Amino acid sequence: MRENSEAFTGLEAAIVLIAFVVVASVFSFAVIGAGYFTTQTTERVLYSTISQTGSTPVLLGSVHGIKKEGVDGIGAIRFNVGISSGNNPISFENMVLLYSTSEYLRTYDQNVPFYDSTMIDEGYWGIIDIKPATAAGDTYLEANEVYTVYLNLTDGEELEPGQDFRIEMNSPKTTTFIIHRSAPWGIDNINVLS
Repeated sequence: MRENSEAFTGLEAAIVLIAFVVVASVFSFAVIGAGYFTTQTTERVLYSTISQTGSTPVLLGSVHGIKKEGVDGIGAIRFNVGISSGNNPISFENMVLLYSTSEYLRTYDQNVPFYDSTMIDEGYWGIIDIKPATAAGDTYLEANEVYTVYLNLTDGEELEPGQDFRIEMNSPKTTTFIIHRSAPWGIDNINVLS
């Protein structure tokens, strides 16, 4: 026999190269599969979190301050809320309204009845208007509906000229809705709060 091992070494090298390519392709397939699984899990967690968070009210238009008779201050705050398109209805039945200034921090109770187009009692908050009129009848803010919220401040807690305030609305199935504004330096009967 002849002792020429050069051809055998070349064949050995080709087999080793093919083995490395096969092992590398199996490893890369495993890494890509793990990455795809992780992406699916992350997406599922994200959508689950978004659905549990719930909807958030959206401020529509300006926030108005109504002057209290006999006092140089704002005794009531009025604003419109809706929901962004595609969100679930928001129940106002368990909604909590927190009002704060540099001097006061108060949780206001809902007026009874909650929806009253004529009067919200002092020290309470409620809904004074629902649009469209056909939507009146429940406390669920749905798509294409607008609630006019009216907060009648407690006697002695009127907003003074230039005073900052904050309103937070929250319920178990919504994220916190916050309004932060200031009273104007000159108080008129109806004021746009900025």
